[in-house]
Amino acid sequence: MTKKAFKEAMKRGLGRCILELQKAEDPQRYREAVLWGCTHNLSYDTQCEGTRAWYMRELIRFFPDEEPFLEAVIRKLRKRRFRDRWEFCHYEELVSCFARGRNQRAMDALLETYRELYCFLERQTARKGEAELPEWENLETLCIDLVDSLPHPFAVYGRIAEDIGRLLQKSGHPSGWHFDWLFAHCEQRYGKERIRNMLEKKAAGSSAAACYLTGMQERAWETKFQKKRTAYPETTEALLRAFDWKEESVIRMSVWLKRSGNAEAARIFAERYINETDREKRIRLLELFRISPFPLPPEAVIKDAESGDERLCRAAMQTLYVTRHETVRRYARILAERGQNISDAAVLLAENYQPEDRELLVRLVKKIPVTYEDAENWHGVYSSVRRLLERKGVRNAPTELLFHMYENTLCSCCREYIVAEMGRRRQMTEQLWQECLWDSSQEIRARAGRRLAVRTRRSAGTEHRKR
Repeated sequence: MTKKAFKEAMKRGLGRCILELQKAEDPQRYREAVLWGCTHNLSYDTQCEGTRAWYMRELIRFFPDEEPFLEAVIRKLRKRRFRDRWEFCHYEELVSCFARGRNQRAMDALLETYRELYCFLERQTARKGEAELPEWENLETLCIDLVDSLPHPFAVYGRIAEDIGRLLQKSGHPSGWHFDWLFAHCEQRYGKERIRNMLEKKAAGSSAAACYLTGMQERAWETKFQKKRTAYPETTEALLRAFDWKEESVIRMSVWLKRSGNAEAARIFAERYINETDREKRIRLLELFRISPFPLPPEAVIKDAESGDERLCRAAMQTLYVTRHETVRRYARILAERGQNISDAAVLLAENYQPEDRELLVRLVKKIPVTYEDAENWHGVYSSVRRLLERKGVRNAPTELLFHMYENTLCSCCREYIVAEMGRRRQMTEQLWQECLWDSSQEIRARAGRRLAVRTRRSAGTEHRKR
């Protein structure tokens, strides 16, 4: 494997990088690539995927001197402790992977970061709007890993609970909603009764611990008995009134329109759009159909998609994305012939696919560059193609795109669905299942483990019958 191919596969979280290091005579040739990966958050969408900390830690194990990797991550952690939320999560979780192995330098770095974040928040508690500071979430993430990584987790959690209690006493948010994830995590991992008994004992002798426990109990009560979601209007009159009076955002209105399934209201809104001349009102009406198909012939929408007005074009294209109509399919082919808006053409073609579109769709998808910035909307294209291939009864489906997307997607969540579909279509080879055992996605690793275990049992059964 070339260094470039290794780096590209590592950015995607593919298990072949670990397999390559397992068999490499000289792993040092990949050292710079791994070091680069450690100091960058490689997840496409960290909130959905999680970080690549486990994956990078496994890559580091193949180098005899691990300290330079750890020190580089610690330096990044110190720079990011008060800044980007997801960058912080990557560095903090990677250091935690070392700490779980009882690496003293890693444990010291986590504790030092904890003290710095805590002192920062102590100084900020009187600041107006402090609840929006990302450092609150960063501290909670760090607290969870401290409890799980350091020796004596109960004692660690007890000290953290008192510290948080003191913060809550000083802050304007005594309900403790910033730290309910930590509380729920510890209850789930270490036992609900054990955690509550420990906190109650601490609360008896510490006002800070009592404040923390009270805050967590109030938060649990709020979550359990939270008000039911406001019922959405279902009748035509109620939907029209809510829209006309601008009682709710257009996004919420679009959800209501889809949930209600009210065809009459959808038709009325579509007719209003066709007859409307004001630009802003046309955009607002189009946005109602961002998740529901446009119920009338889409020529007017296509005209707006060609208008050259950026906002109007984007609103119209979003509507066409979810509208299945032969006119939309023909428009997709026109876009493809022009060589413009390739990603839009690919989405529209995938959503309105016909057997004769196979060659064109494959060519369009393979042209789209895959980058973290997603300037060409590759993620939306891959999602549309994936939905197409998951539909049953599609004739002449472009199944070769599954392997292309597996190789190129930066999103491990998308790759989970791709691997599942490839497995269903028997496109997964033994080699692919083996590399999936080391994928950055825990779900893919688990799926590969189950599949290979089944094959092993079947093979053993066959051998036994032969005897």
